[in-house]
Amino acid sequence: MNSMRPVTLCFSGLDPSGGAGLQADIEAIAGLGGHAAVVCTALTVQDSQSVYDFSLVDTKLLIAQAEAVLADLNVVSVKIGMLGSRAVVEAIFALLTKHPHIPVVLDPVLSANAGGNLAHDDLRAALVAVLPQTAVITPNTLELRRLAACEDDAEAIRVLSQAGASAIWVTGGHEPGNQLVNRLYIDGELTLETSQARLDGEFHGSGCTLAATLSAAMARGLSVRDAVPLTESFVRQALLHADRPRDTGQFIPNRLAALTQKPMRIHGIYAITDASLGDELLTKARLALIGGVRVLQYRDKSSDQAKRLREASALAVICREFGAMFIVNDDIALAQATAADGVHLGQGDGQVAHARAVLGRAAIIGVTCHNDLSLARNAVAAGADYLAFGAMFASPTKPQAQLCSLDILRAARAEFSLPLVAIGGISVDTIAPIRNAGADAIAVISELWRSDDTITRSQRLTQEIYTQ
Repeated sequence: MNSMRPVTLCFSGLDPSGGAGLQADIEAIAGLGGHAAVVCTALTVQDSQSVYDFSLVDTKLLIAQAEAVLADLNVVSVKIGMLGSRAVVEAIFALLTKHPHIPVVLDPVLSANAGGNLAHDDLRAALVAVLPQTAVITPNTLELRRLAACEDDAEAIRVLSQAGASAIWVTGGHEPGNQLVNRLYIDGELTLETSQARLDGEFHGSGCTLAATLSAAMARGLSVRDAVPLTESFVRQALLHADRPRDTGQFIPNRLAALTQKPMRIHGIYAITDASLGDELLTKARLALIGGVRVLQYRDKSSDQAKRLREASALAVICREFGAMFIVNDDIALAQATAADGVHLGQGDGQVAHARAVLGRAAIIGVTCHNDLSLARNAVAAGADYLAFGAMFASPTKPQAQLCSLDILRAARAEFSLPLVAIGGISVDTIAPIRNAGADAIAVISELWRSDDTITRSQRLTQEIYTQ
């Protein structure tokens, strides 16, 4: 039985500083639970500040590297970074025509963030010519305009789409302003636009990190559309925990932060396990995470402590593999025993202060607030990390639960900066008004687990919460 992690084949240059290129690819893919097989396209002379020189690897040797990997490993996605010349582009894509089923993520590296040219003059036309062979390209706005040979972004999208780019994810890191805006175009149409507060400083290898993470997400079977939110979350965390080798100059992203640091804010689909899943629990949990679930809470009220420890420990490992947050319901000791990311407390399930003392400062502690803003205020004062409101609708899990109105959710959003989780009877069709009322995450139980196709249901739920 093949139990290897999903394999992404990476074509990129070697950055001796470790900030960009192949090391960035390896770390990002590993951080998302994948395996990076690497083909070195160039040796570069650079540090965290600038690129000084580079030398391309002989094309025959480069292709021999790739052929050895493709013959040996089950490659399920390809990430392409620095190529350097027309000859290298043509050689790689000639090889990839023999593997048309493998999706290709192309980062059109034309220059380094820190300054310095990473391409010969004829590279642009060569990249445009191979766009039909890509699943998605990930240019920043400067690369977008240079690749399309025009200064207008809308025209550049039109030009590259007509040239065969089926999906274009344009990142806005080089644009002015306090907000970082990224845009995903599919078949020339704007499909997804996200905005987040811009981080201070410059980052060495952020583009490599983004493209590699996207390829790792797609290696798990996610579509481009569904892989983008996961990628943004992962990259954001890597940048938030970046290292700075000098007092001045660029930061190096910490692409292993997901394995070593406190997870990011609660967001997206928050799945709560159902004890009725029985032996299917681990299989279904993995499928839900593949589909885009960002938080998984283990909830089992049975008295079988050995079973609960066994299941929670296995789920913690699976969540870590996918870079998802793992929360234990109501049991502080179990959360501690399984090294969970945190615990969720009902109103009668323990004190935030006690959970914090046991689990530590990095733990994520959520509190049930029902439909009561005063409970939320108490939770905030006690040091909670997120607030859960509901039931939004009558649910099979708790049919007698008191309902929480959208007005309460809006009031909570206006008053509290903490992430808000909405729970109770929520379906794909009712996410939109709850999301618009201010919920950061949607908690689901039966809406997810009752489906015969857990991946598709998870993808549908994820798509709905991120659709504006």
